Amino acid sequence: MKLSKLLSVLADKKITGSQDPEIAGVVYDPLRVKPGFLYVAIDIYTQLDKIEIPDGHPFVNDAIKAGAVAVMLQNDMPVPDNIVKIVVPSSRRALALVAGEFYNHPSRKFKLIGITGTNGKTTTTHIIESIMMTKYRVGLIGTLYYKINGRICKSKDTTPEPPDLQEIFTHMLEEKLDYCAMEVSSHGVEFFRVAGIDYEAGIWTNFTQDHLDFHITMDEYRNAKLKWVKTLNEDKFMAVNMDDPSADYFIKAARAKVVRYGLKNPSDVTAKDYVLHAGGTDFRLVTPKGEIDIKAKLRGEFNLYNMLGAVAGILNQPITLEEIKTGLEKNIVVAGRFQPVERGQKFSVIIDYAHTPDGMEKVMNAARAMNPSRIITVFGCGGDRDRSKRPQMAAIVEANCDYFIITEDNPRTEDPSQIMNDIVAGVKNQKSENFEIVYDRYEAIKRAIEIAKPGDLVIVAGKGHESTQTLKDKTLHFNDYEVADEILQKMGYKG
Repeated sequence: MKLSKLLSVLADKKITGSQDPEIAGVVYDPLRVKPGFLYVAIDIYTQLDKIEIPDGHPFVNDAIKAGAVAVMLQNDMPVPDNIVKIVVPSSRRALALVAGEFYNHPSRKFKLIGITGTNGKTTTTHIIESIMMTKYRVGLIGTLYYKINGRICKSKDTTPEPPDLQEIFTHMLEEKLDYCAMEVSSHGVEFFRVAGIDYEAGIWTNFTQDHLDFHITMDEYRNAKLKWVKTLNEDKFMAVNMDDPSADYFIKAARAKVVRYGLKNPSDVTAKDYVLHAGGTDFRLVTPKGEIDIKAKLRGEFNLYNMLGAVAGILNQPITLEEIKTGLEKNIVVAGRFQPVERGQKFSVIIDYAHTPDGMEKVMNAARAMNPSRIITVFGCGGDRDRSKRPQMAAIVEANCDYFIITEDNPRTEDPSQIMNDIVAGVKNQKSENFEIVYDRYEAIKRAIEIAKPGDLVIVAGKGHESTQTLKDKTLHFNDYEVADEILQKMGYKG
């Protein structure tokens, strides 16, 4: 594609150089540059807990040596005369628009459903996938991976950088997908990763405390979500959780047609006569299309909300109530999301990603609904992250558990003892014999499982699907599910 065509999507730009080279690729990583490429200098941030390149501008000359014929900059700097230089107000926003143009906007050729919110995004994408695959070819993009019609592919970020995202969309188009359910993170919005992308529908799950190490205030965090909601046009749809205190903000921000869902406040999509039990959730789904009985395998009230949100998000698509029922009643397994570890033991072990106060409270509510003899919880809080949530999470665990163990959860560069002190500060009865601190996460999980008795429920919270433990000087392989499964097998449970 000619550079001039590529740059036609940018209204505000300053171009130096009269050449109009053919562009063979668009990249933001200087290590990926090949001859004929356009290099866009940005800060490369990933949600894998590291900043790879805080500023891409110092690598411009490296990109040119690797073969870049054009460079896009936010901060002007000299380049050789034979290189086309484009200076833009925001190189990140420009990267998104240019990447979409380079790949010829593949997502416009199928229907994209975006999900934003603090909790529930990953599960909701999987629910939508399950429903829509009863009739269509479906993709999924999110925290765990991306999927193309059921095939799992590895992904680095919840919301990938624009060229990576457009490449994924291109693969989906080649596979002739009809729909794609995609998580839209606040980081992705703030970094312009979804700029210029058209969505058929959006779903907002909830808004609670998280990512304050990045957004600083709750208002800034909410505004990041609202920015994306405002991008959906009047002919699209936005599903809004009416039971969340921030619902009015999202309804007022939406230009799209609002589809309301919830359990407590008047809603278009709701559930009645619902029963939460150890084997799943039984309820009567109520929608403008009609009502139908559902026997879902997903457990907990928070997953009932996820199911209602998914239905609200796809309700205006060509899908019947019977097809929705079939999708909801499938065995929808999401790694690290209230995921059971079953080896034939007479007590339950659940792995969950809960790492926020709201997430932990929802997990505790779901645990109590299972009516266990005792609830035993293992949890910690990540280092180099929002410290204010640590005592809040401890208070929630203490109020809902019979016994809990505080342990490490990706301490990163922070002193683990400081993290523990912050957590313990939230324990009301610090002289209680109903909790202990075990720094080593493996030993903490082992301790919880060993003290469990028939009828008990062990919850291992915080890391969920994560497969690493990040320490100050190294990163180790560590997966809570694998660890719990290994411990159960060593205890003689073979499943």
